[in-house]
This record gives sequence, structure tokens and C-alpha cells, in this order.
Amino acid sequence: MSITITSITDFLAFGVGAITTFPSVRIFCIYTGVAVLFDYAYQITFFGACMTLMGRREAANRHCMTCMKVLPKEESESTGYRLFCAGGSSVNTPPTEHSDHAIANFFRNHYGPFITKIPVKIFTMLLFAGYLGVAVWGCLQLQEGIRLKNLANDDSYAVEFYNLEDEYFKVYGPAVAIVIDEELNYSDSQIQEKIENITVELEESDYFHNNTDVTQSWLRSFLSFMDGASLTYTDEETFISNLRDHFLPIVDPYKIDIKFNDDNTSIVSSRFYVFSKDTDTANREREMMVEARRIVEDSDIKMLAFHPAFIFYEQYIAVLPNTLQNIGIAAAAMFLVSLILIPHPVCSIYVTFAIATISVGVVGFMTLWEVRLDSISMINIIICIGFSVDFSAHITYAFVIAKGINRNERAIEALHSLGWPILQGALSTILGVVVLSTSEAYIFRTFFKTMFLVIAIGALHGLLFLPVILTLVGPCNSGQVSPIDHDDNPKEGVSAEFGSGSLGYFNQAMVNDTELRVVGDGTNTEKMNDNSTKPSK
Repeated sequence: MSITITSITDFLAFGVGAITTFPSVRIFCIYTGVAVLFDYAYQITFFGACMTLMGRREAANRHCMTCMKVLPKEESESTGYRLFCAGGSSVNTPPTEHSDHAIANFFRNHYGPFITKIPVKIFTMLLFAGYLGVAVWGCLQLQEGIRLKNLANDDSYAVEFYNLEDEYFKVYGPAVAIVIDEELNYSDSQIQEKIENITVELEESDYFHNNTDVTQSWLRSFLSFMDGASLTYTDEETFISNLRDHFLPIVDPYKIDIKFNDDNTSIVSSRFYVFSKDTDTANREREMMVEARRIVEDSDIKMLAFHPAFIFYEQYIAVLPNTLQNIGIAAAAMFLVSLILIPHPVCSIYVTFAIATISVGVVGFMTLWEVRLDSISMINIIICIGFSVDFSAHITYAFVIAKGINRNERAIEALHSLGWPILQGALSTILGVVVLSTSEAYIFRTFFKTMFLVIAIGALHGLLFLPVILTLVGPCNSGQVSPIDHDDNPKEGVSAEFGSGSLGYFNQAMVNDTELRVVGDGTNTEKMNDNSTKPSK
């Protein structure tokens, strides 16, 4: 059941990520989702069969390499044989009882009872509230998109260039090309006026320099040139002739901004440049791109605004909506899976709540750790959804099926069963990615930071927050207490949860005289203490 829940939830998380608009994220999620599916099929078929055969080999005392019968270690005569050949146990050796791992016993005997104390519960809930508060504050400081310098190694020449540009020249941002993508009669005064109005509107916006010396417009310069050179035109032919024969040979840079038709009688496309300003933040870059596109799209002329950096600015617009969409759809899918696989409907709400709080924590704390929301961190947030289900669903499922009189005992039993596996999985995963923390590439460091936050916050929920919350508002035990026979008149089943239900006070009063125990099938039985006095009939 555990690997089934894990595999289904991970596959759904990556399946949701596969519908994103970012090709890199989509490819990663498709590849990883299919890998999870194949890995699950491998575990329940081939690997399970191999485990069975290996168990039979061990039970028959056969060698792991040759599968030949070998003597048990107790019966081996030489040290070499004992080291390389002996194995299994002798038939004369009495069977030993299974003993739990020391850390599992620590969770049952020390950690579990400690966190179920009232003062510790209060402190834990205050800590949880503080965690959520800091996480939400971090989410409000979220920066979107990846900067160009983050695509290179820290010691790259490009990083030094972009740092100097940010420090000294960011007042002049990207030169945005305004491309006119249709054939026009530029000699028409109305066409000239429309183009000039668009140029002025761009210059007067808050995102571009309002300076005619900065804007690079071949049409504006050519009209000014003809006025100074006393050149005139009466139609498109003379306009093109003046442009080709008099202006372009002198002002050579504008040649690449004008595209003539095959016979050089008209202009099929052209462009001019406006310079952005104060684009020192990702939000400013995004707003500049949106404003430039809005202005040219509102024009009657077919135009577009473009700069090579716009491919990076594009993610500033899409990354947050896509991330929220993925988290929302995945949380709904995880709720349905939990509702089907965990035998208590209320637990599905707890699992979904844990997914939400873990995701908020990862996004908030990664922002405080100087990680931006981009396609790289977006992949890790999708992974976060799968891991958060692993941490929360297993501990919730163990709590539901645990045997215990009250919520505290069941939480302790759940920690005894899963505390060590959760801790072991978290530590092994962190150790696996910690080598990336010293990488010179921003991409690898981002992967480490977000993965570390996912595992650390998920483990914190699974080992502390969720068990404490379950002791406070978790589902009551479905088992019933057997009737307490005072006068041979059996009474109806009474809840074993103290303080729960209308007969809670009755259970509390009788606990000093009655010892309750829960047997394996969930039925509660009673046993009178030796010092108790049995009521007379």
C-alpha cells in the first residue's frame, strides 16, 4: 500500500506538471512520470519475485553466488569458510524474537511521549503558526524569472559583464525593436503620422527614454535629412529614390533596418528602436515588455515589439500562473487519491492541508534564500507536491490504522512505525543532493536549495506538525470498548476515547478500576485489576 500511494501521487504530480506551457518543465515531468510508473511495475513484479527467490535461498542455506548448500556459521570449522561460505542459522539454534531498530524504539519510548505532552503541543502549534507566518511573508516577496547571468557559471566572463551592467548602465535597458511587418507607402503623410504617433507614445511611457537623440528611427532621421538637404518627393518612387540614393549611402547603419522588395520600388518591412530605462528588476522588465506589446498591438499598422531577452521575460508572465495552476490541480488530485486509499475521509483533508502548507513553506523560504520562481524552481515545486504527499499520507494512514485507546497512543504508534523510515528517507535524500550546494552554477544550487527545503519541511511536517495536529483534531478510534460487567448486565459499547462523546466522563471515572487493552482485531476487552473489588450481584 505504501509504494502504491507513493507511486500514484508522484505520477499524478508529474502528470499535472506535464500540462504546463514551459517545454523544459513539460519534458522533465513526462520523462519522470513515466519512469515512476515503470519503477512501480518493476517493484511489484520483478523485484518482488527476486526477493521471494532470495528468501527461499537463505532459508535453504544456499550460497549467494553458487547457490550450493553451505553450513551455518555456528557449524563452520575454519575462519575462511565462515567468512566466504557460511550462512543462515543452524537447526539447533533456537529462534530469536524480532527486535525493533533502536531509533524506532526511540520514537516510541521517548520522542512520541514527549511531543504528546500538553506544553509541547502548545509550543508546536505556536511554532507552526510562526512557520506559516514567515512562509507567507516570503511568498509576498517572491521574485519571478531567471536572470541572464544565472545561466552561466559564477566565474564566467558573462557574469562579470552583467554585474557591471547592472551597477553602471541599467538606466539604459534593452533596445526594443519595433518591427513593421507589412508593406506600406511611407511617402504617405498619414502613414508617417501614424508611425510617429506610435513612436511618441512609446517614448512618453514610463518604461522608455523620452529623448529623440536616443530613439533610433530611420524614418524620423530621413525626413529630417530631406528637410536639411532641401530634397522633395511627390510620390513613393521619388521617396524611395531619395532614400536609396542620398540617405542610406551616408547613414550606413540604417541599411539593416529597411527591407525593400525585389525590384527596390517599395519597402516591405522596416524597424526602429526605442530604449527602455531603469529595468533593474524582473517586475520592471516584465512590465516594460507588456507595455511595448500593448502599444504596438493597439496600432492600425501591423507591428510587433521584440528583443532577444523577451524569451526570458516571457516566463515572468507565465511562471506564477502555471505554478499556482499546477499546485491547485495536484492538490485536488492528491485529495481524491487520499480519499480512496486512506480508510478515513477526514484524513484526506489533513493530507491536502499538509500539501498546501508544505508548498507555501517551500515557496516562501526559497524566496528568503534568494531563489527566484523560474522554470528550474518550478520543477522542484512539482516534486515538492509528490514528496509532501509521501510524508503526510503515510503518517496519517499509520495513525488511522494504529491500535490505541486515545489519539496520543495512536500518534506514538504511527511514529514508532514510520518515524525512522521518514527520517532515514529525508537524510539520505539530503545527503544525495548536498554535493550540489557548492556548485558554481546557479541552476544546480537552485536545485539543491529547493530540494533541501522540500525534504526538510516535509520531514518536519511528518515527524512533528502532523502528529501533533492529529492528536488534537485527528479522527477518533473506531474501536469500541467492551461492556464493563458490574452486575452481569452488559452495556452497549462505549468509546475508549476519554472526553469523547457523552459517556466520556464514565470512562474517566472507571479507568482507576479497569484496565483496558486493545487486541489485534480492534475489539476492546477488559481485565479487572487484582486489587479491585468486584461488585456484588
